[in-house]
Amino acid sequence: MLSTDKIKDLLSHGENKQVEFKKCTDKVSASVYETVCSFLNAEGGYIFLGVDDDGTILGINPKCVTDMTKSIINTLNNPEQFLPPMPITPEQTEVDGKIILYLNVPESEQVHRYKNRFYDRWGDADNDVSKHTYLVKNMFMRKEKESSENEVFPDVTLEDMDEESFKIMRSHISIHNSNHPWLSMTNEEFLRSLFWGKQRETNKEGYKLAAILLFGKEQTILNCCPWHRTDAIYRSMSYERFLHPLPTDPDIRYNDRDMICVNLIQSYIRLLNFVQRNMPDKFRLADNGIDRLDLRVMIFREVISNTLLHREYISSYTNKFLIFRDRVITENWTKPFQTGDINIDDWRTHTKNPLITKVFREMKWAEELGSGQKNIRKYAPLYFENSEIEIHSGEEFIFSITYRDPKEFELAENIPTSHRQVGTKSGPSWDQVGTKLALSRGEIQTILETCISERSLMEIITLLHFSNRTKFRNKYINPLIAEGLLAMTVPDKPNSRLQKYYTTEKGKSLLCQDESN
Repeated sequence: MLSTDKIKDLLSHGENKQVEFKKCTDKVSASVYETVCSFLNAEGGYIFLGVDDDGTILGINPKCVTDMTKSIINTLNNPEQFLPPMPITPEQTEVDGKIILYLNVPESEQVHRYKNRFYDRWGDADNDVSKHTYLVKNMFMRKEKESSENEVFPDVTLEDMDEESFKIMRSHISIHNSNHPWLSMTNEEFLRSLFWGKQRETNKEGYKLAAILLFGKEQTILNCCPWHRTDAIYRSMSYERFLHPLPTDPDIRYNDRDMICVNLIQSYIRLLNFVQRNMPDKFRLADNGIDRLDLRVMIFREVISNTLLHREYISSYTNKFLIFRDRVITENWTKPFQTGDINIDDWRTHTKNPLITKVFREMKWAEELGSGQKNIRKYAPLYFENSEIEIHSGEEFIFSITYRDPKEFELAENIPTSHRQVGTKSGPSWDQVGTKLALSRGEIQTILETCISERSLMEIITLLHFSNRTKFRNKYINPLIAEGLLAMTVPDKPNSRLQKYYTTEKGKSLLCQDESN
């Protein structure tokens, strides 16, 4: 929710491409929905109701607030009025003793229309472009850059979804809004209202990948998005000690590990539990002086949400959540909005997966844009002594929080500490292996990680979408076996129907380098 100061600041700068004022003191005008439509089709923005064109706060009749809120929710969820529907819940607040409503409209990955009319945002105006074919076409072309969450899977049914995840979603939403429209919908109604689409190639309809990632069963996710996984690892040593072990150090790869391949709702819970399991308790009184805050949760709910929500899910790169005694690092693959090393004060968040993010925000698992980084800045110094935040943004997004406690600093000060440095105990390097085998890092990494547990050839083939067993075995399996990275469970009978493959210690050593990269 926007603070009063933030609202006043937005009002003081007047209307622009992402801010619109509507008088609407006792009823919702049609122009509100036109602006919602144009914002969705453009770059998103805020719409303030009860505010004059010059930014003067008029206020909304208190008797009309409830009816106006219901009218907005109903219209935006009604496909006969607004297509495709876009559930947006107005926020009510009071400024200078007057009630206003505001809508935080995201940039949509789809083209929307209100009463079968297309609207686009130009400057501070909403423009009906319905009669201009080339302008409508331009809007669709802008959306061509959509994220992978919009891929449609016609063969997926409601039976492929996890019932427990729907219950968790509704439970969290009801805590904050017992009248939320999603609570009265069946699972199918909810999924169709937000996640139903059409394949461009075949015109077949079905659920989008966003629905599968949020609510799918584990096997459904494996079939539709085999790259989806988050590797959570805890090591009870400093990061520098891990990179530069002493000869006397025991050969321990990790103290705790959770390879998470479940849907995003379950992943969020598993990652938060992992943090609470492996990081010390530290509580603080909330600003009201009564409630106790778990600082781990306040910091890492933001970090976890960020690494799950802003990932590019068609990439084979494995999400990583690494905890050391003096540092926490997350890594994920994304489409970068900013590049290079970034100061957290200049970090501009940009929604990569709007549909997934929408659900997390309604559950209050993710904040509005910009709020998350403020919470990290606020609470990290209270939890970590001498904390330092580093962000490197590129296709590989790396976020780290370092907390240097002199009692736990184990190495000399002249040892390099860059979070991008690669170094482990003896073992092959990615460059050496990739060049020798003529395979990409992603291909090798996927197979080796999959075979941490024994896997059949068909299970491995499924991950890389191959159909020819012989070609797959010759291109991938045999070279990895020859290099000593992969091994057979029945080595004396290579063609045994019981044959499975597993990652060797040499292969694990290579993965260990990747985890510390």
